[in-house]
Amino acid sequence: MALAAYPSTYIEEITLKDGTRVTLRPIRPDDAARLQQGFRMLTPQTIYLRFLDFAKELSDKQACFLAEVDYQQRMALVGVIQEEGEERLAAVARYDMLPDRLGLAEAAIVVRDDYQNRGLGTQIMLKLIQYACAHGVQAFIATIHNSNLDIMRFIRKSELPFKKELLEPGIWEVCIDLTPLKC
Repeated sequence: MALAAYPSTYIEEITLKDGTRVTLRPIRPDDAARLQQGFRMLTPQTIYLRFLDFAKELSDKQACFLAEVDYQQRMALVGVIQEEGEERLAAVARYDMLPDRLGLAEAAIVVRDDYQNRGLGTQIMLKLIQYACAHGVQAFIATIHNSNLDIMRFIRKSELPFKKELLEPGIWEVCIDLTPLKC
């Protein structure tokens, strides 16, 4: 895959509600091992809410695929923290353009359990929305379990128009319109 130039202008230091410093930045191919390490720190419930599956691990192949984006059609931002003298991932927010649905991108987010409810998810998603708007994304589509109240609260709080459609019992497809942002 030919990569566009690394979008370093999207690197930002943020401070969470509790004072913790986090670097938000575009993902890099060398983050694959950090994705696997972060996956191992997720609870089974968080894994299920993100992947709608009870996966036990993130394979090398999956981690490489998720870490290698083109910064246009596929994009991911990571929330990087320093722990035990090394960089670790506390959050990942991503989108993948849907080839058969012009201007629409599938979006997803996961925040490590020990970093949930501290404002990280909101900040990284807002940064991803800003990036997506600047790159022609008109709407995000997300597949969400009906018990994922945090993400539905975030969507409602954004005040962006959205529609949801029941795909199967307990699973919604939510389409969030980004065009009111006039990026």
